[in-house]
Amino acid sequence: MTSTAQQFEGLLDRYFEGLLRDNPIYATSLGVPSGEGKLGSATTSFLKRRECHRRAALRALEGLSPRELTNEQHLDQLAFRALLLAECEDFARRRHALEPRAPQTLLGILLHEVQRSEDEPARAAKNLRSLLREAPRFLGETVGLIGLPEPVWRRVMDQTVGGAGALFDAVANVLQRVNPRPGDAALLNDARRALEVYRSLVMERPTAPARSFAIGGETLQRRVRDELGLDYTLGQIEALALGEARRIGGLLQRECARFGRNRSPEEIIADLRSQWRPAKPLLELYREETRRVADGFKAARAVTFPQGDELQVRPVPDFLRNLIPTAAYDAPGALEKRRRGIFWVNDLSATQRTPAEKLAEQQQHFGLTLTCAHEAYPGHHLQFVTAFGHPRKWRRLFAHAVFYEGWTLWCEQMVADLRINRAPWLRVQQLHDALWRVHRILVDLRLQTGRYRYEQAVAHLRRYLGFTQARAQADVNWYTAAPVVPMSYWLGRLENERLRQRLMVGRGWSLRQFNDWLLSFGTLPQAWIEKYGLD
Repeated sequence: MTSTAQQFEGLLDRYFEGLLRDNPIYATSLGVPSGEGKLGSATTSFLKRRECHRRAALRALEGLSPRELTNEQHLDQLAFRALLLAECEDFARRRHALEPRAPQTLLGILLHEVQRSEDEPARAAKNLRSLLREAPRFLGETVGLIGLPEPVWRRVMDQTVGGAGALFDAVANVLQRVNPRPGDAALLNDARRALEVYRSLVMERPTAPARSFAIGGETLQRRVRDELGLDYTLGQIEALALGEARRIGGLLQRECARFGRNRSPEEIIADLRSQWRPAKPLLELYREETRRVADGFKAARAVTFPQGDELQVRPVPDFLRNLIPTAAYDAPGALEKRRRGIFWVNDLSATQRTPAEKLAEQQQHFGLTLTCAHEAYPGHHLQFVTAFGHPRKWRRLFAHAVFYEGWTLWCEQMVADLRINRAPWLRVQQLHDALWRVHRILVDLRLQTGRYRYEQAVAHLRRYLGFTQARAQADVNWYTAAPVVPMSYWLGRLENERLRQRLMVGRGWSLRQFNDWLLSFGTLPQAWIEKYGLD
């Protein structure tokens, strides 16, 4: 290894080891035990110190000769640079003063420990008590960071705090089950009170100008290049999305015609859902379908399955029913030795009284084949478990949505192409979901460049996808806070198709060879993998 290569390895080690020390919540999410039960600091001086570390790391990166790095190091330095630049940009535009995110951060780590309690109740209870003890201090520090809160983000915070009661009840449930202590009620009350004080203080403050969430065209263009690995201009991305909307829309119309004239995909799917009568309990159906989909991909020799991983399909516990959607995937920590993922199934029919109400809740799970492929095998679980086994330790921390979400949509496409499920409705559902991801590109781009107001983005989803007002608002709330991630889904799917054409059609690679090659580099943009991962 050259001296430059050694310097680069040392730079990665110093930066990420320091980051894990300074950010215990992040460390805990990765599976590093030293962060458990801690919330860390959130003062202005702390944020400035972290910014100094980022700037120093960027200067060190720029001082390294690229000719002396290996191809694998090139991949890491591209991902490392993209991460640093995005965080520096957010600090420069004072996102920490616009986004009252502390409640979401606190509730997220509490939920992490509540989920841990299913397997390790004593460890989780210890961590929960420590987190509750620190919560008032943490919230008091972070509320001091907020200047003029961004209007959308302030509303999201208000809704988050408003729904926190169910999570605190879940925490109380865990503590009551695991060696209850006299002081538990006081800890919970203090944390609840601190959260309400945080909300009150933020809600009293005047808001920033509308659309303060937008990062602007110049920054968005840079992130397209450095986070998605694409050389497209924003104009090219918009033209691509409009073309894809026409193409996918045409395919969807042809599929819908098989179910009758002048019927929308929403009507067809709603009708099929209403006719579906689950023959078994939902959890059993999910377990069977997860195995069946996995077996189908194995039989097709489409991808190599990881060794030593675990995927548990579990029912959502009673105390989490209001906190988890219909189905969700919880990946193992990127640095954990145990490669255990959990596929949660939320059967709300158990909360209903009449047979009709129970059936209506069960029918919300209609079309679970694509859900299983997306979340489990060969989707998120297989992809992340494979990525977390990468020999380069810090590679496991880089997670670019253009790859991991592009991969899951590729998995959904393979379900249809390989006839893993032969139901006639599958193409309608898959194409309708694809069209949704195409329109995400347009909304993401127009929101972040200031061309769309929040209300226009909501109206777009309602007009072109038939979303309800509540569903459209939930989607757009997320878009405002995650620039380039919404557009990553379909752009990543197109990148996979472009590479498939080059390698499978052009070079004669098998499907399994192609998929294994894609997965072998971790969770990085496909264009980088193409540049540094091909001979």
